[in-house]
Amino acid sequence: MVKKYYSFLSGAFFIFAVFPLIAGLTKWGNELYVAVINRSIFLPLILGILGLIFALIGIKGKVKVSLVIMNVLGVFLSIFLVFIGMYGFQQA
Repeated sequence: MVKKYYSFLSGAFFIFAVFPLIAGLTKWGNELYVAVINRSIFLPLILGILGLIFALIGIKGKVKVSLVIMNVLGVFLSIFLVFIGMYGFQQA
C-alpha cells in the first residue's frame, strides 16, 4: 500500500520538476518558469532527484520502469539547463 504512495509521489515530483521547464517554452508559461528559477536554479533538479528516489522504492513492474525512465530524463534535462545557466552565459 505504501509503495503506491511512493509511485504517486514520484509522478507528482516528475510533473513539478518538468512542467515549469516545459511551460517556459510557451508564451503563457514564462512567468512560471521565471518564478521557479528565481526561487532556485536547482529546484527542478532537486525535485527530479526526489522523484527518482521515490520511483526506485515504488511499485514494481512497468510502472516502476516508466517512472524511473521519466525521472532520469527529467534529471538530465535539469542538469543540462543548470550547466547552461552556470557556464553558458558567462561574459567573455
